[in-house]
Amino acid sequence: MDLDAFKEYLKRGGRSTNAALRAIEYVHQFEGYLGDHGRILDEADPDDLESFVAMVEADPNESAKLHLWGIAYYYDFLDDPIMVHVAATMRRERVEQTPFKLRQFRGIDLEDTDRLATAGIRTAAELLAAARTRADRAALVRRTEVSPADLDELIRLADLARIPGIRAIRARLYLDAGVGSTADLGGRDPTQLLDLLRRHVADTAFDGITPLPGEVRHAVENARRLPPAVEW
Repeated sequence: MDLDAFKEYLKRGGRSTNAALRAIEYVHQFEGYLGDHGRILDEADPDDLESFVAMVEADPNESAKLHLWGIAYYYDFLDDPIMVHVAATMRRERVEQTPFKLRQFRGIDLEDTDRLATAGIRTAAELLAAARTRADRAALVRRTEVSPADLDELIRLADLARIPGIRAIRARLYLDAGVGSTADLGGRDPTQLLDLLRRHVADTAFDGITPLPGEVRHAVENARRLPPAVEW
C-alpha cells in the first residue's frame, strides 16, 4: 500500500485524521489477511473480500461493516470500481436501516415537520408514500397548511434520501446544488456532478464537505436503478 498517497487522498476528501487512521488500519488488516494467503492488495478480487469478511465475522459478536468502509475508500483510491461496489454493497447489508425522520434534514422549517407529524407523517418514507401524485400533494397542502413550496422541498429531500449514503447533509447539498430528484441524479455525469458539488461548497461556504469521487459515482449508479417514488 502506498501509505502516503492514500493518506493524501483521504485528506483531499475531507476525512479527519482519526477517520483516516481508522481506514488505514482496516486496510492493513485486509492486507495482512491477503498476505497470509499469498495475495496482495492491488490484485485482490471480490472472492478475497468475501473470504476476509467471513473470517472477521466468524465471531458472532463481530461485524465487518467498518472494515468494509475503510476498504471501499482504498479501492476508490485505486480507481477499482468493482471492488468499491462490492465493499459498499456488503457494508450496506450490514448497516441497520432506520426510518429517517424529516426533522433531521438540514435547512428546513421545523414547524412544517410538526404540521406533517400531526397528519401522521414523520419520516421520509411516510412523506413519499403520502405525496406520490400531484393530487396527493394538493390534498396534503390543504390538510397540513404546509406551503406548496416548502412541501415540494421536503419531498425532494426525501426522494434524494432514498440513495444509500445520502441523508441530512448530503441531501441538502445535492438539492442546493441543483439536483432536484433521484431521476435528476441518475441522469447526471458523475465527473461533472462532482465538479458542480465542489464549486457549490466553495462558493457558498456550505456547512459540509464535498463527497469523494466514488461516493458521487455510486450515488448516480444507485439513482439509475431506483424506480420513481413521486410523479413530478
